[in-house]
Amino acid sequence: MSGLTQVLLAGLSGLRASQTGMSVVSQNIANASTPGYVRTTMTLQPRTQLGIGAGVEVAGVQRAADRFLATATYIAEAARGSSAARADILARAQSAFGDPSSSSSMFAALDQFWGSLSEISVDPASSLRRVDAVSTLQSTYAEVHRIAQSVQDLVAEADQRIADAVAEAQSLMDRIAGLNDEIRLNKRTGADASAAENAQSALIDQLSALLDVRVAPLSEGGVHVRTSGGALLVGVQAARLNYTPNSSAFATHGVITFNEDLGAQSNIEPFLLGGEIKGLLQVRDKDLPGLAEALGGFAASLGDALNEVHNQNASSPAVSQLVGRQTGLLGTDAIGFTGKAVIGLTNSVGNLAQRLTIDFDAQTVTAESPAGVFSFAGGAIDDFASALNAALATATPAGSASFSGGVLSLNVSGGGGLVVQQDAADPSDRAGRGFSHFFGLNDLISRPTPMFFENGVQGADLHGFGAGGQLTYQVHDAAGRFIAQRTISISGALAAPGSTWNDLIGALNATGTGLGEYGVFSLDANTGRLSFASNPSFRVELLGDSTQRGATGVSVSALHGLSTLATAGRALEINVDPEIAADPGRLAVGRPNLSASIGQRIIEAGDNRGAAALVAARDAVRTFPASGVLTAQSTTLAVYAARLGGEAGRLASDAQRSADGAQAVATAAMDRRAQAEGVSLDDELLRMTSYQNAYAAAARVIQAAKEMLDVLMAIGYR
Repeated sequence: MSGLTQVLLAGLSGLRASQTGMSVVSQNIANASTPGYVRTTMTLQPRTQLGIGAGVEVAGVQRAADRFLATATYIAEAARGSSAARADILARAQSAFGDPSSSSSMFAALDQFWGSLSEISVDPASSLRRVDAVSTLQSTYAEVHRIAQSVQDLVAEADQRIADAVAEAQSLMDRIAGLNDEIRLNKRTGADASAAENAQSALIDQLSALLDVRVAPLSEGGVHVRTSGGALLVGVQAARLNYTPNSSAFATHGVITFNEDLGAQSNIEPFLLGGEIKGLLQVRDKDLPGLAEALGGFAASLGDALNEVHNQNASSPAVSQLVGRQTGLLGTDAIGFTGKAVIGLTNSVGNLAQRLTIDFDAQTVTAESPAGVFSFAGGAIDDFASALNAALATATPAGSASFSGGVLSLNVSGGGGLVVQQDAADPSDRAGRGFSHFFGLNDLISRPTPMFFENGVQGADLHGFGAGGQLTYQVHDAAGRFIAQRTISISGALAAPGSTWNDLIGALNATGTGLGEYGVFSLDANTGRLSFASNPSFRVELLGDSTQRGATGVSVSALHGLSTLATAGRALEINVDPEIAADPGRLAVGRPNLSASIGQRIIEAGDNRGAAALVAARDAVRTFPASGVLTAQSTTLAVYAARLGGEAGRLASDAQRSADGAQAVATAAMDRRAQAEGVSLDDELLRMTSYQNAYAAAARVIQAAKEMLDVLMAIGYR
């Protein structure tokens, strides 16, 4: 009788195993089209009872997961996520620049401006042609502004997408950690954990597109998830990620905090080697700022080249007032020029009434009618302005000069005009620019703050910054970990009346209180520009600058171009001078003859030499400093503009090729993984048939045992 019992138990175990097998196969078939689903298989083992075979039992239901193929997929998906995010934003940045061949692009507007200048050369007296030239130049800068704003909008978008991706990653990590608990519980109780494991695997696949992940299975069930850089994202519980976006233009962005309660070293960014977040960080912090810097450099270079020529030109009739640009200089600064410049005063009919020769080496202003010599031997800008004012006052009609708030202004009364030129034999020079050009007395292009940063200040000059101003810097190491925050205040000895640029530089370079451990500030003796060379082991960022130089309103960073607002911001702020925009008749297209005798006419309405000189600026070879994505180079404005557009296109093209390659690798990795882990309907149907046959066979065994038992009972077997 015991043997018959064993037969019944064997048949019953077969029924149960076959039922479980058919359930597993049914689940696989139902999820054959589910993305990321890993097929499950049933494992059987012999069943014994008191050492005697008693059928079969289900040892477990497990997923056909391939850990190594899964890792390859995570790596490929992270690369795809990173490159796709970067390619998307850079393609839109490139489209903002537009097709150079399009009639509505910045490049086309610039070509139209050069063309309009050429037309002025044909008819210099035409007011309509001047209006057209000013209008096309305004259109050029309007396009520069639009592109610059588009780039800043893309920076803000990338920053917001980082915040959204961080929030999504946090949600995925929380769910992965929750499934860890469920999987461990199922395994401890012997229940089927494959459904939870499949759900967890799908979540990890999604997370790998946002962050590059590495997964380590745990013996008790569940997984640990880390970034490729080693940061633990999911362990006993999920790590805490947080990021606050900042949509302000030229903002210094915060970091993605990682378990913020750990303290200052909680920046996860150094531990990210791939994923959408990494791609967005690169495009936000490197690619787009590089384009913005280059665009700002182009806007300034174009404006500076036009201003150089325009300051040698004059309109007809000559204007009665010349108001310079904001230099950021103080009256106590040394005048700092070498060479000579010439100022001509005209009467109401345009004849030369007075000629003033400024000899910066001799520190004199020499007048001719009436004759006189006026000294500015003190050597300061205030001394120069006083001497020039006295010299202008001798003329008929009389003129005046003043320097206030960083701006030099010249005026003449009685319907007269003013013309300024370089001396042909010994041109004036300060930091590479002539007298009128440096002070911007007859600028065509302007900016509220300094457009260029070669200001000519010397270390012994008074720095002039008001007490209470502060420069605040933040320092991270090469891995992105926070190191220090340093604030240099204009206080104490720096606020003393005699404090110089050398004193300020010493405070900036001080160890412990300044940035001496992380880089070096230095003042270029030739240009007066203050620059910072960072130690390669550190990244130093300017967080804020509340300094103000005297009454100019100009900060340290604005004067020397030490911030992205000062450099890249030029693309949003530079435009046609408001006075010329309001009155295109002030466009200077003639070249005055200041060598003429007193009483002779020095500028004619039909003079086209100034317009020809402006056109020639397009093809003159100039030296352009390194600016963002553009390297330092010597070329023409036309070629430089083309290279700017080409660089935007190159970045977008390279990013798209990278994205296409990463997509191909990710697709191949997923296909290879699917071959090992995916569901084959043919194989599953074959297994279903096998389990059905096994079920039928087990049922027949039970039926045969029942019939045998019935027979035995009938004959009275005991």
